[in-house]
Parts: sequence; structure tokens; C-alpha cells
Amino acid sequence: MSTMLAELRLPAFKSLRKARIPLRPLTLLVGRNGSGKSNVLDALAVLSALAGGGTIRDALDGGRSGPLVRGGSEGCAPLGKDWFAIGCAVATESGLCRLDVKISVRPNVQIISERLWTLRHSGPRYGEPRELLKTDPPRPDSGDIVARWDNKTQGPNPAVTFRASQLLTAQVATRVPATSKAGRDVRRIAEEVLAALSSVFILDPVPHQMREYVPEKDVRLRRNAENLSAVLASLLTDKATRDVLLDMTRSLSEAQVSEIDTVDSDLGDVMVAIQERIGSKVRTMPARLMSDGTLRFLAIAAALLDRSRPASGADDAIASERLLVVEEIENGLHPSQAALLLNKLKASAGTGVSTLATTHSPAILDALEGKDHRSVVVCNRGSDGWSQATRLTDFPDYFEVVGRGPLGTAAVHDRLRPSEGPVETPRSLVDVLGLQ
Repeated sequence: MSTMLAELRLPAFKSLRKARIPLRPLTLLVGRNGSGKSNVLDALAVLSALAGGGTIRDALDGGRSGPLVRGGSEGCAPLGKDWFAIGCAVATESGLCRLDVKISVRPNVQIISERLWTLRHSGPRYGEPRELLKTDPPRPDSGDIVARWDNKTQGPNPAVTFRASQLLTAQVATRVPATSKAGRDVRRIAEEVLAALSSVFILDPVPHQMREYVPEKDVRLRRNAENLSAVLASLLTDKATRDVLLDMTRSLSEAQVSEIDTVDSDLGDVMVAIQERIGSKVRTMPARLMSDGTLRFLAIAAALLDRSRPASGADDAIASERLLVVEEIENGLHPSQAALLLNKLKASAGTGVSTLATTHSPAILDALEGKDHRSVVVCNRGSDGWSQATRLTDFPDYFEVVGRGPLGTAAVHDRLRPSEGPVETPRSLVDVLGLQ
């Protein structure tokens, strides 16, 4: 079994409070604009960046393209707060391990508290938390923080000084000694958590940046997919992968696609191209002439099919399932193509890639089967203005909602309205989807 993210925990992050988002092989976030969907994706980006081991400020505020997330580190704090709290649960061979972090953004960007923990699986304290790593209260005006690790002996756990400017879990390998089984156990679990977080890949394709020649060796897909042609060129060298990619491309396009390949420049750079048959002639359609929707589709396909992307900031020996994160996955696609893409994402589950995507598409919701409903998480603003994240199957009137027909179709016709009750829920799925 490989490690994988099982849950995102957001006690206080941007507009979200006390939110827990279970992550399945395919997870869909739905909600109106401003409901908090993008903030969920930002939280994953923050956790993944912190797992890299660099300073928190550099991870969130630095980079060639500016801050990692909107507003940088200060934008992560809920309105009126000088800190944010974020965490996750990771599924490992030995069970769920949880990481909870509280980070100050003013006056200094640093750890306030961090807790790496699991539940005890045996013994007289069965079911109680086991604190693998837990910080002491921070010291004012200090750039260091003390944490204690579980050495499985009686008495106080040993104290170790960590840099407060970095995620403590990312420092465990150099701070917790490997001279005992207990120390090696803490180090192994920390490595598994880091591997899962480092395997998050956020894809935000920018089509106009994907239309140029790129160096053939530039095969590590970037967030904006500007090097898509080189990634596809590498994937196409494997016949089985080429066949899958060609089949996906044919199902996407109205054109009679006969082949997908690349063209080379005089300098050895590459550009992806599709061969289309029109009448008795075959026409080459290079990336610079492709539609935005086609390029976005190809970028998602490349992210699903590429098995070579290594995890950064983690032990390469630890296998971890990649989590592909895509915002508004239906962008540029016809509704029938959006539903097709959903089926491709479902088919990829269990092949080493899970997907978390936001969507406004009724066609995608209509394509869901009943067993998929546990994968739908609804974001909405509560009466207090804070964002909530509720799994669709946890709606008080869930069975009434699904009993009236397909989710997307019913939402378009405003026929989905949760029953009134003491539990606050969105007024209707028309509100949830932002449909008029």
C-alpha cells in the first residue's frame, strides 16, 4: 500500500472554519463563486509547499510568479486573525496519521504549534492519541521552538529544538535520532506524511503559454503546463501510453484524429501536434493552432498518464499516490466532453493518481452514479459568513434530493431544495452550483 492523503483539515484557513474534506479517488467540490472552493485548493498548495522543507515565508510569499496563493502568507489568515490553522490525515500501512499546524503571519511568519499524531492501536490506552511530535508553548521573540517526540518510555518525552520558520515534520529526519526503534518510527511516519503532501500536484493550465516550442528534455510538467509538448513527447515514446492518449484525444474531438505526435524545430525543441483527416487528406494541427479546451484536456491527460513525476521533499523510497488538483475542470469543454473527462478521471482511480477538482458543470453532476455521491463536497457560506464544506451525502434531506432525478438536471430546473431543519444547509443546489 502506498501512502495517500485521506483528509484535509481546516480549523481556520482563509474563509473556512472547522472544515474537514474527505479525499477519495475522485473528489468534486461544488459551490457558488466565493463559497470557498478555491480556498480548499489553496490549503493543499500550502501544505504541499511546506513539506518541501524551506522556510514558510519563502514557500508562501516567494517564487518567480509571486505568492504561492492569493494574498501570500497573510492572506491565509482568517479575517481579523494573525494566524491560520491547517492540517491533514494521511493513510499509511500502519493506519491514519494526522498533522495539525498553527502558523503566525504577523509579526513573524513561523510555527506557533505543530502536532504529528496517531491513535493507539493496542494496549490499555487503545484509541487514545499518541503524540509522535508535539510542540511546547512558543517562546516570545525566539526563532526556535521546542518539540517533544515519543520515545515510548516512561517519563517526559525528550525535547528537541527546531527552527520555527519551517515545518517541524520536515526537520524530523535531522533532529530526531535514529538510534532507537521509537526514533526510527517517528522518522518513518514523518517521511510518509511528507511523501503524501509532496505528491500533491496542482494543475492550472494556461493555454496561451502552451502554444510554443519547448526544450525536449523539459519533461517535468509544471503547474501552468507551459511545457506540455515536451511532457507529451516523452509519454508518446511508450506505445501503450500513446494508444491511451490517442483514444482520449479522439473521444474529445469532432475531427477525425488519426494520430498524435510532435514536430521538431531546428534547435531540437518540440511541439505537440494532432493529425486530422479531412476527406482524403491529412492535416497537421500543431499546438499553436489548437483550441484552449483541447490544450487543457491534453494537460489533464498528461498529468493522469505521467507516472514519472517524483515527490520532492520526501524520501524517494516511500511510494505515495499522487493527488491531481484541478480548478473548474470543465473549462473549455462541451458538456458531453466534460462528462467524458469525468469518466476518465474515475477510471484512473486506483492507478496511482487521485483527483480533486472543482466544478460548476451540471453535465458532470449528471454523469455521477449514486456510489459517486460520497465524493461530492458542497461549499457554501453559513449565516455567519464563514465557509462550510459538507459532503453531499451528509445533507439532512440527501435521499429526497437524489430521489427527484439527476443532480445537474434537477439543479438547472431549481427542483433541489433541502428540507428545513435545525441543521443549516444550502438553500438549494441551484445556490450551490451558482446557476441562474
